[in-house]
Amino acid sequence: NEPRNPHKTTNGCTCQCVGPGIQAMVMASAYGYGAAAAALALNLTASVLSVYFGDASEGIIGPAQTCSVMHGNSSACHSLDERRLKLIFGDLHGLQPQPEQPAGSIVIFGARGGDDKSDKSEHRGDTIPMCNSIIELGWSCLPLFYSDEVHQDLLSLASGADGYISRVNPDVYEGVSIGKYEELLEELGNIGLAAMPHPRFMQRFGSKEALARISNLRTGLVDTVMYLDEASFYEVFTANLGQGPRVLKQNRGSQGEGIWICKLEDETLYGSKGGLPMDAMVEVTEAIDNSVERKTVRELIEAGYDYLRGEGSKEGGGLVDQAFMPRIIEGEVRVMYVGDTPVEIVHKKPREGGLSATLKSGAVYTRHSPDDPIFHRLMKSFSRDIPHLLPSLGLQDHPLPLLWTADFILGPARHPWSDSDGDHYFIGELNCSCVGITTQLHLTKLVAAEAIKICKAHRERSDDSRMVRGNLTQSAPSAA
Repeated sequence: NEPRNPHKTTNGCTCQCVGPGIQAMVMASAYGYGAAAAALALNLTASVLSVYFGDASEGIIGPAQTCSVMHGNSSACHSLDERRLKLIFGDLHGLQPQPEQPAGSIVIFGARGGDDKSDKSEHRGDTIPMCNSIIELGWSCLPLFYSDEVHQDLLSLASGADGYISRVNPDVYEGVSIGKYEELLEELGNIGLAAMPHPRFMQRFGSKEALARISNLRTGLVDTVMYLDEASFYEVFTANLGQGPRVLKQNRGSQGEGIWICKLEDETLYGSKGGLPMDAMVEVTEAIDNSVERKTVRELIEAGYDYLRGEGSKEGGGLVDQAFMPRIIEGEVRVMYVGDTPVEIVHKKPREGGLSATLKSGAVYTRHSPDDPIFHRLMKSFSRDIPHLLPSLGLQDHPLPLLWTADFILGPARHPWSDSDGDHYFIGELNCSCVGITTQLHLTKLVAAEAIKICKAHRERSDDSRMVRGNLTQSAPSAA
């Protein structure tokens, strides 16, 4: 019942909108990739059509045109119908026009749903701003939604890019298997894309095992043990608990998940000889929410066995045991980095009487600049550790993550790196899994520059590798 409203396409042909749909009268040659058939099949409103396929009059270059830029042709987008386009791209409003001659291309993966979205957009609040900052630097950048259904489509679409940025939190999403998503990232890394980050890198960097690997660094905690079997867990953990309170951590988890603070109720048992009685009571505080339960030593050991036999027996499993640092009540200090540049410090103070520094537990967060004199000792100490961080984790062939954080807790002086009466900070957690900057959007320009830097360095390493392989082939002796 609406009047006919002609809309000019990029080549001057006319689209006519009748009611809610479109009668698109466009020749396939208008875009060079069959836009006429696509437009008729999509039956989208003119405004949405321009976002998907581009409208030069509005300065919009859509994903289909970006595919052509990335691949040198449009074959990757030919078979995408309306439903699949919507699944992959979602709402692209707010995305700046792609460069006509980009210096390179990056894709940013996300997933619909989860706790990291607002009511205003399907995308994370930092995704479109990150894309735009990359575009402003002369590179093309598209946000792509992952779902198992479009796994192969995404492999085809993204394969022409220089790199990818993963913005999918470890969460439960409808239609998404995290294992399959990680397979996609693995495949893209294997065909030569710069991975930001690669799933195996992310798992090793963010695992609690990393704390054991870096225990010899300045900010590492020497009293850190990794358990992969029941025998060592029983023997070493009970001995450690007999000397003082411990913190038991599942190898995977964040935001306090899978972390328990274990204290003997009868403090006179600390330091006693002959081992702990199995019926001694232990107060177990879960870090995620400060909830407390009582277990016997035997029950605590059995719970550890259950984990090591089940979830902990899988690749990336295990338990980490550290000395409890009572100054946690003063809070944790989180330092956020873009590459090797510190960009923000957050002091996370537990609520009165609590031990957990998560927002869920009621902790209060206060932001500081990286050069705040309060944290001079911490930043000086950790800056000396950073060159040794990735080698200690067996990741020396990788760059530092695009976006990552390190959490620190105050502890006793550690000689020779701190005075006997001086504060010393120890690492409690590393994380590079989808670090959010929705409330720090001013950082997107720095993130964009670092992402392009990583892609360029990766490209140069790949070119050097191909050159070496070519020289070896040319110099190889003839079979004759």
